[in-house]
Amino acid sequence: MTLWTPTEAELYETGTQKWSGVKTTDGESTLGAWVAEMDFGTSPAVKARLQKAVEQGFLGYPPAWAGEAVKEALVELEDRRYGWAIKPGWVTLAPSILASLRVTIDALTRPGSAVIVPTPAYMPFLTIPAEHGRDVIEIPSLHHAESDEDEDAWALNLIAIEEALQNGAGLVVLCNPWNPTGRSLTVAELQALHAVVGKYDALVFADEVHAPLVLGDPGSFVSYASLGPDYAAHTVTAVAASKAWNVAGLNCAQVILPDAALRQKYEDAPKSRFGYPAALGQLATVPAYLESDEWLVEAIAQINANLDLLGEALQGTDVDYHRPEATYLTWLGFDAYPELEDPAVTLREEYRVGVNDGATLGRGYERWIRVNAAMSPEPWKKVVAAIADLARR
Repeated sequence: MTLWTPTEAELYETGTQKWSGVKTTDGESTLGAWVAEMDFGTSPAVKARLQKAVEQGFLGYPPAWAGEAVKEALVELEDRRYGWAIKPGWVTLAPSILASLRVTIDALTRPGSAVIVPTPAYMPFLTIPAEHGRDVIEIPSLHHAESDEDEDAWALNLIAIEEALQNGAGLVVLCNPWNPTGRSLTVAELQALHAVVGKYDALVFADEVHAPLVLGDPGSFVSYASLGPDYAAHTVTAVAASKAWNVAGLNCAQVILPDAALRQKYEDAPKSRFGYPAALGQLATVPAYLESDEWLVEAIAQINANLDLLGEALQGTDVDYHRPEATYLTWLGFDAYPELEDPAVTLREEYRVGVNDGATLGRGYERWIRVNAAMSPEPWKKVVAAIADLARR
């Protein structure tokens, strides 16, 4: 098997949001280094299943057996990759991770309670709670000397999280692996979070969509809810094939709820206004989880090669960068460049590179950018050259 790495021209021709959604003020296209999808297509097994479905006219409403197959495939995946023995009855389907967050806020948390979001954070985590009448409490995370981890790491600010819980917050959003910092939290870190949350009437929403994208030992990832019944009793875990197997547009996430009481409450909640899992998404999820390990290994190898190139290019600069432990998203800080007010705008307008503006991932990150490293080698070299030039000019 050889990973498909399309040319820049081929990527523009696809017309995906990643390659058409960010333009300069003059209307020029930019290199797609922003939205969280990969340039590598998907696995041959997933592609073959989707092609067969289209040929058969499988374009209607999903049958019950498709959802059951997804649950069984997830059970096998969690056991094979992480040693977490879940049961099909613990799993319910959702159209997306974000839809499951909406249900959690609406139906599982105390009315009016605030939502805690450690920052930097995936952008919708900062905006969705307000759409449900909830306040967002941004908790800037610890970094460098503030952290008990290695000097370059990001860590949860547990003191600030506990203060917010004391003041009545009802939900902590835990993105692990962490978009955008690339951290994969240790068991000790998860235990420390549990020691705080467990004192209060609050839940954890665990977004683990990037778990298959651990860049080292794939079995090193640990799910928060897997650490015991006390953890699972206050946790909604959301996963999907969308990021690791690059099928984000097919709308099929899974919610793992080992705790019977919490599961019943979730399943009883009205969900129709948030949509339904797509039929093709359900079909694609099964071969992604069961038949696509080799493809994922190749995709991760390309991501690691891209990160090697970025790390080499940033050596000797003052860019604040910590190589991701998981995910293909990188988080770059330009706080040491006070003359550079908005690196995302500069990259877009002067270098034709589209990245995420750090300000959209939390207050205080105006000189940071999120950069997607899951790019084909040809355009990725141009992105790296642009960032390195910006850091040295």
